[in-house]
Amino acid sequence: MSARNEGTVLEVKGLQTYFHTADGVVKAVDGLSYQVKTGEVVGLVGESGCGKSVSAMSVLRLIPYPPGVIAGGQIIFKGEDLLQASEDRMRDIRGNRIAMVFQEPTTSLNPVLTVGRQISESLELHRRLNGKAARAESIRLLSLVGIPDPAKRVTDYPYQFSGGMQQRVMIAMALSCNPELLIADEPTTSLDVTVQAQLLEIISNLRQESHMAVVIITHNLGLVARYVDRVNVMYAGKLVESGPTRTIFAEPKHPYTLGLLASVPRLDSHRKVIPRVIPGLPPNLAHLPQGCSFAPRCAYATDECRSTEPKLEPVGADHERACFYDAAKLQKVDLLDWPMSNGSAHTPGTRESGNGVLVEVSNLVKYFPVTAGVLRRKVGDVKAVDDVSFTIKRGETLGLVGESGCGKTTTGRCVLQLYPATSGRVLFDGTDLARVKGEQLRRLRRHMQLIFQDPFASLDPRMTAGATIGEPLLVHKIARGGDYRRRVTELLNMVELDPTVATRYPHEFSGGQRQRLGIARALAVNPDFIVCDEAVSALDVSIQAQIITLLMKLREEFNLTYLFIAHDLAVVRNISDRVAVMYLGKIVEVTTSDQLYSNPRHPYTISLLSAVPIPDPVVDRTRVRIVLEGDVPSPMNPPGGCPFHTRCPHVTDICRREVPPLKKVGDDHLASCHLLDSA
Repeated sequence: MSARNEGTVLEVKGLQTYFHTADGVVKAVDGLSYQVKTGEVVGLVGESGCGKSVSAMSVLRLIPYPPGVIAGGQIIFKGEDLLQASEDRMRDIRGNRIAMVFQEPTTSLNPVLTVGRQISESLELHRRLNGKAARAESIRLLSLVGIPDPAKRVTDYPYQFSGGMQQRVMIAMALSCNPELLIADEPTTSLDVTVQAQLLEIISNLRQESHMAVVIITHNLGLVARYVDRVNVMYAGKLVESGPTRTIFAEPKHPYTLGLLASVPRLDSHRKVIPRVIPGLPPNLAHLPQGCSFAPRCAYATDECRSTEPKLEPVGADHERACFYDAAKLQKVDLLDWPMSNGSAHTPGTRESGNGVLVEVSNLVKYFPVTAGVLRRKVGDVKAVDDVSFTIKRGETLGLVGESGCGKTTTGRCVLQLYPATSGRVLFDGTDLARVKGEQLRRLRRHMQLIFQDPFASLDPRMTAGATIGEPLLVHKIARGGDYRRRVTELLNMVELDPTVATRYPHEFSGGQRQRLGIARALAVNPDFIVCDEAVSALDVSIQAQIITLLMKLREEFNLTYLFIAHDLAVVRNISDRVAVMYLGKIVEVTTSDQLYSNPRHPYTISLLSAVPIPDPVVDRTRVRIVLEGDVPSPMNPPGGCPFHTRCPHVTDICRREVPPLKKVGDDHLASCHLLDSA
């Protein structure tokens, strides 16, 4: 359809966006073409570095020059080529007719301006509203995106909001001028499943009401299945497959699309299976291989693929792909049969946990004092962890799940004694960690390690990969000289990195590679127990599958014990033996992984599971979903009675009065809910 035909909002034709670097010309986007129609939701999917975000920034002409340049193509918005528009014209279009929700709200919001002031700026510039009218409209927009008490919160600063609430503020800013096109760049990355569901429902409802077109950039294929009408799959700066969502999920015709779908952890599978791993990494866009860019990673590649670049060609009604392989043979009978370099899928069996309990947490409490005024007087406590108890057997993986702010990370750090507990007891292999200090505690730390959520922030940018991995060896006086160098090489091989990368610095690695460095550093001292704190939450599904497979392989080889903290319940299912669900500093349910997913008993667990999108548009769009209203209450002023009663759809009077005890509701199954008494 021509861009001037009625119904087409955006048409990108042959877009080329290049970056000139010392390493050569990086072809971030190379010949991209796609359309977006009125009221349509188009998804751009693919691994990090495939050109998704750069293509979106190109639409708004936000590519920094130098080193970036839009080298060719057309970007036609409502019949107007934006590449030919003046800068004044683009200022009028940005935020007014085309709005964008950026990936990281913390860095996108101005920390020295209130959220109300930041929303008002767009209203004053584009809608010509005065101060009072702009403030009133800002309050209405905050209410629209689900910010509680918007009249009060409009004067708050970004740091006073949670990550999910900051993203809602970004959506409010983007919607403030009723745009004709909304571009959402990874709008839900690292957010809880419940917050993801709330934000996407808001965008979906507004799209239906105003017929706004939407482009969603994401690596979450479950969200694509639930909300997207058409999918564009990108790889190495090019479009490799495009078609209606149901067609792409039911009959993918490109091996890369099939690999992405096979990498997704699923809740709808009848068996616990580790997602498949696409071997290797996306290519260096400054030095692309000859022929098909995916050929070095493709199980179906032939000599033709390695010498000739395939072009987009129709393979069905409104369905295109760029691949030489016989489309009829790429039928999605069972994604687990997708051939990979390792030859077989990793299917975990029933594991016997080791020799007794390694970690025992009893009545753990951690309060953080809150002070105010010039004299910093104490005005209260943040009750981050409030009477938590659990055990982890040697060789076992305990998953710890819940929304942000529920106390998961604080619990993990208290277990490792990075935070001193307010009260309670943590036993590690029979030793009370609260009673050991100094040198004795340092010796124990050799056996307890932590993998951080953000691998880039946890790596010293001034230290090479080899020095980062080897530092624990020096601190604990384990190895020096030749032994030190051999151990570093051994650790890099262990996490499947080439030992030659030891001289590189963190910024020279991808996100998945940096996480491998974090794992190698944790393994350096031969620990018995590792806390994985959201270790895969911000990674692409393909890289996520690689890390999960690696963690399970290492667990089996070295009999490691994990406390696996995450908000992605699909990932937790596949790696954990048992799962504990936290809410507002308390454990509300704990049982085996199979039992939790087949027979959840607490309303909060049921809500979390219903919010997880399933990468199947037919199944996901017909299943019953429970969208929780509001946010987790403040741990400084938790509600009386059951902590979940303010959001529970089944609340009763006793829920508001009394805290339910954690009690047995089945074999190796504990839950904390008054409803279970009447069930």
